[in-house]
Amino acid sequence: MLALLGSRALAFYCDIGRAPMDTDLLGTYEDCQAYIKELGKREYIKCNYPAESGKKIIVKTDRGICEFEICWGDDSSTALTDIIFADCELVKDNYGTELALPSLSVLYMLKMSHRYRKDSPHFLKTMQDIHRMRAAGAAMPEPHKEWLKWRERETYTNKLPNLNQSRKEFFDNSNSIYTVQHDDIHEAVKHLDRPAYEYYKPDATEVFTSKEMFYSVDESVRLYGALEEVMVLSIERAILPFNLVGDKRRWAFNMAHMKLSTSISGGWFREYVWENYYAVQAMYSEEYVDKFYNALAAGLVKPFEG
Repeated sequence: MLALLGSRALAFYCDIGRAPMDTDLLGTYEDCQAYIKELGKREYIKCNYPAESGKKIIVKTDRGICEFEICWGDDSSTALTDIIFADCELVKDNYGTELALPSLSVLYMLKMSHRYRKDSPHFLKTMQDIHRMRAAGAAMPEPHKEWLKWRERETYTNKLPNLNQSRKEFFDNSNSIYTVQHDDIHEAVKHLDRPAYEYYKPDATEVFTSKEMFYSVDESVRLYGALEEVMVLSIERAILPFNLVGDKRRWAFNMAHMKLSTSISGGWFREYVWENYYAVQAMYSEEYVDKFYNALAAGLVKPFEG
């Protein structure tokens, strides 16, 4: 028996704010092929192909898309079926085929496993779904946390920045995108008497920041810390090198915010930025770009030195 995943499964538990489009299913290769064969009797299959190195099969019909996640026996997908079948209900698809409906907690666990996916076009949709699931009572059962770590190791393949190195090593000038001093941008856009990160940066380190210090400062400082990192990233990697103006500056901010919430940072800071995404978005003001350019014109932002 196949298990129903994705938005169609979630719609059984809460209003997802949109009409489910694709159908996501999980099962053995044999069960998936049997379902595809029956599907072909009812819908015109336009194409059918493997994806993600054989981990999935994508089927496009004249009525929509079915995405099958394959269980090969020694992977997290197979372990997921064991978790699902231990606590599920049975539902039927449009043609009367029975499918296993995972519990809300399992769907939540699965959704949480790809919230940090790099450059995901579904970043905001995933975030909105997670918040809806929490509002519906979803929580992470303790026994599921080991599976979540396993799934995250499979999902997040991008390399995160290494903060355990010197400033010179971190801001390596080989193939560098940097044209001005990183810390000078922070100084230009700061909201307090000094850049927010300095409130939780141990004196003895170069780029490392302390989780203990971070959570000992006021929440406003933590939010400024996240906000200023997004501002600096957007200036450094988009606004300054491409001379962006108008609405493109907000686009640069949003892109930088997504990257800081997923692939540019990691650990406890990434989690904080992700969890407080909407609070930081509400603090946006384009004035930070003017503050930067004023500081640049006044000679307060120096050229980059590796």
